[in-house]
Amino acid sequence: MEDPGGSCEVTSGSRDESSSPRVTPPLAIKMIKSRGKILGVLALFLVMVWYSISREDRYIQLFYFPLQENKTTCPVGEVEKKAAQLIANYTRDRPLFLQLKDYFWVRTPSLYELPYGTKGSEDILLRLLSVTSYAMPESIQSLKCRRCAVVGNGHRLRNSSMGETINTYDVVIRLNNAPVHGYEQDVGSKTTMRLFYPESAHFNPRRENDPDTLLVLVPFKPMDFQWLEAILNDKKRVRKGFWKQPPLIWDANPEQVRILNPYYMEVTAAKLLNLPMKQPRKVKQKPTTGLLAITLALHFCDLVHIAGFGYPDSADKKQTIHYYEQITLKSMATSEHNVSHEALAIKRMLELGLVRNLTYF
Repeated sequence: MEDPGGSCEVTSGSRDESSSPRVTPPLAIKMIKSRGKILGVLALFLVMVWYSISREDRYIQLFYFPLQENKTTCPVGEVEKKAAQLIANYTRDRPLFLQLKDYFWVRTPSLYELPYGTKGSEDILLRLLSVTSYAMPESIQSLKCRRCAVVGNGHRLRNSSMGETINTYDVVIRLNNAPVHGYEQDVGSKTTMRLFYPESAHFNPRRENDPDTLLVLVPFKPMDFQWLEAILNDKKRVRKGFWKQPPLIWDANPEQVRILNPYYMEVTAAKLLNLPMKQPRKVKQKPTTGLLAITLALHFCDLVHIAGFGYPDSADKKQTIHYYEQITLKSMATSEHNVSHEALAIKRMLELGLVRNLTYF
């Protein structure tokens, strides 16, 4: 029987060597060399893949720490000990929020004006603090271990599926007007505190927060106090003095409103970013709300994890910077924030093990 190639089939009973196909020595050598080249290229490719993965693993090990802590154990004192290595004269004795009693009789007047102090704003603070509060909810204050997640607004949260993990923390701190509605799978739904300033306030705080969420005003300028006073007391709205029009109607419960102690802005600027407290008006730089939130957590929590921090590479003009909107890094060019300087500060925290990262940085 003939095979399709035209060669004869050899029966098992006979072996006709003359009819068997032969490979001449030169052809065999060529085949061996060809296979050797293929194997060599394959080996080189595998080495390159291994190196790339190994390099990525080293990067991830440095700046990405998946959640592994056991809830039954608490690293009490670890944050304080490591924070003292980074923040000179670190202390937890300062209150997180401004208190009314401090403005009836100011024993130590603030050295700085806003955003690093309250010098010159004492009168309006008396009025504001009489209708707001300063207390931390007892359910948080009494925790033996305060496990905190600071959720940034970065693009890295998109499609991260981090929502369930974020919701497991005792304290979840969010920033500005970043939404949770519609993004729960990636960013979670729990919000213990939301830091904001007038221009970044969500027009409907009840939509994007829990009923008991603390709405923490970060005061950058005196006009911020005037905006809040007008809103809470339903006075004539302040329209000038803002780089962007803040909400004219802001339906918030005054009992949930807090005013952040400017001390933490001072610590962030002076001790993490080495910024002078008094700067020429034309070159003013201020910390972002995100870095400020991390600083706040370092002074209150026993465990600090972050998610959604980090900006795209400066050469990438098209990558969006937030998980919920399409603005790019170009929008930061005119801001008063030095994002590369802040990235170095956060990387230093990661290297010290002071904070841990739930998303890539």
